[in-house]
Amino acid sequence: MLPGLGQIYTARVERGVSLIILAGLLHVLAIASWISTRTSVLLPILLSLCGIIAIPICASLDAYRLTRRRNSKFFERERTLGKDPWLAVFLTVVLPGLGHLYLRKRIVGVLLLLSFCVLRVKARADYYALFPILIFPAAACAHAYAGWNLHEIKLKDPFFLFVIVLLCSGFLKSLLIPQVESRFFMQGYVIAGTSMEPTILHGSLLVVDRFSYLWKDPAIDDIVVFTPVEGVSPDPPDCAFKRVVAVGGETIQVRDGDVYVDGRRREAKGRAPGQGRPGSPLPIDFFGTDNRYLVCGVDESYRVPEGHYFVLGDNRSYSVDSRCFGAVPRENIKGKAVKIAWPTGGVGVLK
Repeated sequence: MLPGLGQIYTARVERGVSLIILAGLLHVLAIASWISTRTSVLLPILLSLCGIIAIPICASLDAYRLTRRRNSKFFERERTLGKDPWLAVFLTVVLPGLGHLYLRKRIVGVLLLLSFCVLRVKARADYYALFPILIFPAAACAHAYAGWNLHEIKLKDPFFLFVIVLLCSGFLKSLLIPQVESRFFMQGYVIAGTSMEPTILHGSLLVVDRFSYLWKDPAIDDIVVFTPVEGVSPDPPDCAFKRVVAVGGETIQVRDGDVYVDGRRREAKGRAPGQGRPGSPLPIDFFGTDNRYLVCGVDESYRVPEGHYFVLGDNRSYSVDSRCFGAVPRENIKGKAVKIAWPTGGVGVLK
């Protein structure tokens, strides 16, 4: 459940604490390198692989070796005569049902496997995912351990109850840690649409830094992820990506795709030459409402309110942005897009 706990269990406290610190340090370094604009994508990938795969596997094998040394010869002989209960538990942690198949309880294993798959598909939100991620796998692990035929295990056995609590805490970690990371540190988004081309292509996977904006404000040329302003569209997306071109207090006007702030032309990153003429093929009644397209900062200057940000797509001719819905409030901005993680041909730091 956590690299180092097995070593502590075998009285190798120093080794266990060292592994816990190492795993935590790798995790923190991986997050920091993902959201850093000074490191390539290769470094966080290597750190993540070490922290998620290499360290836990090495720690598990080491803990298994240390534990076998502490077992009595009688216990080891009896354990190897039949199926190993802890291997069944480990397989169930990987995927509910595998442990029962290993114990040759094929019907139960297949039923658990199918049930788990159905539950995961039906888990539409975090709260709905609590049962398939936490309760169901823990119960399956406990049932796999109880199926050990070396001796009879009673449900009231304190050690058996401890196993259930430990498994629940381990699965709870897998549920909570991603939520904490995505809310406060970083998150991945798949881009749909062409409004940010050529900087970001349709289908690209972006890494978004949600940490930096906790202590500083967005800056000019930042590519931000934000919640669209309410009332702009009958069915607005959950998030949108655009580039900040003006901040609160500035007066902006967009002419032929060029940005003029306080009467002076402002060079913008990302936009290729020849893009962005205001005569867009998008219809005037784009949203099917009374809202008109290209109304803010095009026909006349637009003053960005304090605490707001004027955002544009790099592909100006095919972008629904602040020209349509006005400046975006600071509280709607959730993070800064820092890297492209996929496809491989476009991997790199965003500029």
